[in-house]
Amino acid sequence: MLARMCVFLLAPVLLLGQRPAGLADRIRNAPLPEDQRQALERSFSGKDYTRIEAILATEPGAELQALLGALEFVGGRMNLAIQAFRRSDAVQPLEDHDRFTLAMALVNLGDMKGSRAELTRLNERHPDQPIYLYWLARLDYGQRLYDEAVEKLNRVIRLDPDSVRGYDNLGLSFDMMGLTDEAQGAFSKAVELNRKLAAPSPWPPHNFGYLLLRLVKYHEAEQYLREALQYDPNFALAHYHLGRCLESEDRDDAAIDEYKSAASLDVKLAEPLYSLGRLYQRHDRDVEAKSAFAEYRKRRAQSVE
Repeated sequence: MLARMCVFLLAPVLLLGQRPAGLADRIRNAPLPEDQRQALERSFSGKDYTRIEAILATEPGAELQALLGALEFVGGRMNLAIQAFRRSDAVQPLEDHDRFTLAMALVNLGDMKGSRAELTRLNERHPDQPIYLYWLARLDYGQRLYDEAVEKLNRVIRLDPDSVRGYDNLGLSFDMMGLTDEAQGAFSKAVELNRKLAAPSPWPPHNFGYLLLRLVKYHEAEQYLREALQYDPNFALAHYHLGRCLESEDRDDAAIDEYKSAASLDVKLAEPLYSLGRLYQRHDRDVEAKSAFAEYRKRRAQSVE
């Protein structure tokens, strides 16, 4: 899970000052000789992060090391980003947006203790900014501290009543606590707010749909899962759970299509292939079932390597 979090973490980091345009401005204003600055601009434009590191790694000064940390993060090189931020922080305290990026890099590498320390520092400095509290709640959820997560997320919502992520993660926390009525209420609010966004996320309707699927409310679940796929047609997990809904309603041909879509859209996702194999068996399509189960076993083996 943690290895796949980077994509989801980029959005909040971009909101806090690590947008490509902002990073380009930082490069243009970097205290470097003109030839090095131009080389850095070309490397960033070409996503040549090895060259970026070669240019900046040995440069003294907190500002350049913090810039290197931000660039390494955007390039997905978390260890190198953390090292650069630490070098910068040792000279002078990081700016808030860089400290937040450091915290996200630590999350990506599974260092919950280190990330919590950085986020706590930011939250104490800015108690009125919900994003730091939200990510502390995410850490609580990841460590199964659901009561603590709920407490923080309720504070997030008080600070930002339109927080889609706040309500969505509140629903997830209630769900893990077995409080299904409360979870449905939180997910419903998340979906409502999400629809008002310029670019709605597929996660709130997916999470609500998945809960309804487990509550055997198949018709309602299907509606929310299809809504998720309207926002992101390539959302493999939504295809998989939609397939489960359709299979439960004896719409097997449609379920097969959804399982096949899920398996093709995410080559690491094994579960749709198991469901597909079982459904093929039910219809005496033994050759196809054997192929699906073989691919399922292959993916499962790869996931534990």
